[in-house]
Amino acid sequence: LEALTRYVESAEPAVRDGAAGLLCGFCAESVVYPALTASGVPGGEGFLAELAGRVLRRVLPPVEGDADLRDRIRHLFPERRDHEWIESVPDRLWCGLLDALGITAESVTGLDPELALAIRATAHHAASLGLQPEVTARLPHLAHESSAFIQLGDRVLRYLRSFDNDVEGDEDPRLDEVFEAVRDCVEEVHLLRTETHEHGTSLWLTSLTHRLLLLLERLELLLHLSEPTERDFQGSAVRLFKRIVRAEKTHDRILPHVRASADLLALEVVEHAARKGSKYITSGRRDYFRFFASSMGGGLLVALFSLAKVAMGHWQVSLALEAILYGVNYAICFVLIYLTGATLATKQPAMTANTLARTLDEDEDDLSGLEDLVVRVWRSQFVSFVGNLVVALPVALLLSEAWLLATGASVASPDKAAAMIGDLHPWRSGALVYAAVAGVLLFAAGLVSGWVDNWVRYRRVPTRVAGHPGLVRILGADRAGRWAQAIDAKLGAVAGNVFLGFGLGSMGTLGEIFGLPLDIRHIAFASAELGTSLEILRYQVPTGLLVAVAVGVGAIGLVNFLVSFGLSLVVALESRRLSSRGALRLAGRLLRRFLRNPLEWYLPPATPAASANP
Repeated sequence: LEALTRYVESAEPAVRDGAAGLLCGFCAESVVYPALTASGVPGGEGFLAELAGRVLRRVLPPVEGDADLRDRIRHLFPERRDHEWIESVPDRLWCGLLDALGITAESVTGLDPELALAIRATAHHAASLGLQPEVTARLPHLAHESSAFIQLGDRVLRYLRSFDNDVEGDEDPRLDEVFEAVRDCVEEVHLLRTETHEHGTSLWLTSLTHRLLLLLERLELLLHLSEPTERDFQGSAVRLFKRIVRAEKTHDRILPHVRASADLLALEVVEHAARKGSKYITSGRRDYFRFFASSMGGGLLVALFSLAKVAMGHWQVSLALEAILYGVNYAICFVLIYLTGATLATKQPAMTANTLARTLDEDEDDLSGLEDLVVRVWRSQFVSFVGNLVVALPVALLLSEAWLLATGASVASPDKAAAMIGDLHPWRSGALVYAAVAGVLLFAAGLVSGWVDNWVRYRRVPTRVAGHPGLVRILGADRAGRWAQAIDAKLGAVAGNVFLGFGLGSMGTLGEIFGLPLDIRHIAFASAELGTSLEILRYQVPTGLLVAVAVGVGAIGLVNFLVSFGLSLVVALESRRLSSRGALRLAGRLLRRFLRNPLEWYLPPATPAASANP
């Protein structure tokens, strides 16, 4: 492109004028309105309708119009990845080419009718979306005459009419008014997105705000193309060109549509998880030891319900019923851990990863505060591991001993106990693979929790429960209100724990039913099973095997954490459209910090750092 620009600059004026005329003629002879208003801006068909349309276009291509600019661009750039090299060329080089061709704001006289129509249509489209009942219900001030979206339509109309009056220079101040209205509308959309964190959202509402932002961005580009004086005419022309080419080269592809739609709702789901994730991150020693105590409580409950699962193994029931019983057993365990304020190791990463991503979103270039946050996350996970282990293993051992004294028989046979120990061996069994499966379920439980929280708030379930005539009549207004508050505060977490319980509890049995190598290993339950097995075998376990299994239990915990945390962080970063650049820079800084002071990753300072607040 640089060589082409130099050639045009050094060419005869007739050559430059001819090239510029060819380019302008190409646009003038094309129908540009659809490209200006629709290319790169999602329609309102909905996810499934748009998906079906893309599939149909792949199978049965539509009839192309000879004059439509969108079709001409697809023919002009026939290669599948042409949009990638076009986007990789810096804007300044494209602007240099336009300069060489003499295409500037001053070279454009008057206002092209199709451009004027595109500006007006885009403004009215944005205004109509901004005044949707779903929007005004959350931002009531938008339903008044002074609404930014109503002002947008009025100001755009006055600006376009200024080209037809006899007042010299009237267009420029009118354009300033329109740009101010666009900025006001963008602020309202961001305010609406902030409000969804309190009131929940849906895929439709989140998609609407996404479309609104794209429409307002497109309107700003179109306005710059119409401006009477040079501001960002060339830069806007280049950006619009790149967006149209990308849109037309990808308008039939299925994966980008699925990914974009998934990201929209994932953003809202992980936002709910992120707001709850901060409570799982310790600051100073007081928080650290409080977290340790709550983890010990979690270890106690795990030991009880692990023994219950081993005892259920003697019941002569069908595999389907066994899967349900195991799932109910673990679900009750996890719900009790949550309701009692106890802590389960590896349950937090799905929450804390989202908190990290939100912090990275606030300033992707400044990683100093994020370093402290990561160290605190690791330290919190470490102490929760220790708290679970120091209680789950010995309590499981004691409970197994108590079972023997109470019933006269062990809770399981020696063969079963030996098999349980063998299943924890790090390289002679699939323990680490199954630990990764557990990590996936831990990650999914965080998404389920966030999704339910979002659904409850979007559907205004607490308000509807508090005002339900039947409940108020039976329970009274105060008690109905407390039920509503409990639903708002706890239903998402309870749902996530129930999902996790059924996932972890029934996965092994489901593997048997379907004949698949499916199972789970979780550090807390693995340590409890180790304690139970040791008692049943009367501690007659070879030292080498015992050491290997101990290493296996630790490795299971590490895999649980890394898979759950990694998947959650990837989804959180993806939902915010953040690059991996910040994460890679952060990894390098953390490695250097660990080498300088490894102890701080496991023990907290006497007083928490002021910058460590999430």
